[in-house]
Amino acid sequence: MSYADDVVEESLTQKNRIDLGGAIRMRFDYDPDRDIRKLSFDTAIVNLDFYYDQFSGHVEHRILGGAYPYTYTDHIGDINFTKKAYLEYTVDKEQAIQVGLNQVPIGFQPYYTSTVIESIAYIAGIEDLYRLGVKYDYKNENHEFLAAYYAANPWQGKGTSRGTYYSNQIVSADDSLENGTHYEEKDALAVQYNYTQKADHWISNYGVSGYYSKLKSKSDFDENNGERKVIGLHYGLNNDRFSLKLISLYNHIDTPFTQTTLGSYDGTFNIANQGVISSIDINYKIPKLNIKDINDFNVYGHYSRYDKSKKDFLDSQQFVLGSAFTFKKNIYIATEWLFGKNNPYIGGSDYGQSLAIGGSNQWENQVNINIGYYF
Repeated sequence: MSYADDVVEESLTQKNRIDLGGAIRMRFDYDPDRDIRKLSFDTAIVNLDFYYDQFSGHVEHRILGGAYPYTYTDHIGDINFTKKAYLEYTVDKEQAIQVGLNQVPIGFQPYYTSTVIESIAYIAGIEDLYRLGVKYDYKNENHEFLAAYYAANPWQGKGTSRGTYYSNQIVSADDSLENGTHYEEKDALAVQYNYTQKADHWISNYGVSGYYSKLKSKSDFDENNGERKVIGLHYGLNNDRFSLKLISLYNHIDTPFTQTTLGSYDGTFNIANQGVISSIDINYKIPKLNIKDINDFNVYGHYSRYDKSKKDFLDSQQFVLGSAFTFKKNIYIATEWLFGKNNPYIGGSDYGQSLAIGGSNQWENQVNINIGYYF
């Protein structure tokens, strides 16, 4: 089911109600190279949704801190930020308009992968990207068109860094980041077209996306502004058990520098300004393992990479093998074996520079288990 199908169907069938929910998630991290074996609090999630006639509203806030990898904070809640907060008006079964902090339509919505960690495109500030603006969604039979304007980044959350956001945003670098930049992203335009084709029990989706934004310098020493362009192609194939997602994205940040600073989850790091991001995700459901209170058991594999245009920059990669299931419908458990090379999110590679000039340039690995209680 496409993103437009999902949101329009929900808005038309769930009228005049308020839903308050959320989740409490724990995590287990195992990294033999860094001697890490930790079971700790991960995230608290608060969701508020309302539906009234053709209107609906959706808010999600995330609360972290006080535990690994945020042991430098004292309490849960020392880091928190809003993921989404928007008002939606469903014009009819074909059209919807969202205003506020909503997802930028680049590639698959809402995610490119089956993984908890998402793809390198997320680290690069493209996948699962939420910004402040207005989005129009039109769907007619097999065709879907989305167009959006985004004025600015979300409001900053609470934390110790300039990167206290859910999505990776272009931000001013923390003082401790080497070769950091100081830009503000504004006046962004995004368009996307999707074509869905059904044959027997299979559904195929073909899509193209484009994104353009202006970058305003916030530096006291450099007044050169810039711009960002992203062009993407994606293809999806799925049936009741099998799912395949392929996406390729050309990323170009045009500034006087060779890297630009991004920030999220209470940290800032650099990304190479130009290159191609590729991602593949395969998911397979195994109904035979749905025993007793276990449901939706699935296994998946994911690979993504950032091929950087600058020759002396080391390419970034990640590979994930995982499985996930729900227990008694409201407990979600995912186990993932993560492999990364020049990846700021995996292993002990250089957090600040891995996605730019590069890091350890060797394969790092770790195991993550995520356990969530959803209500």
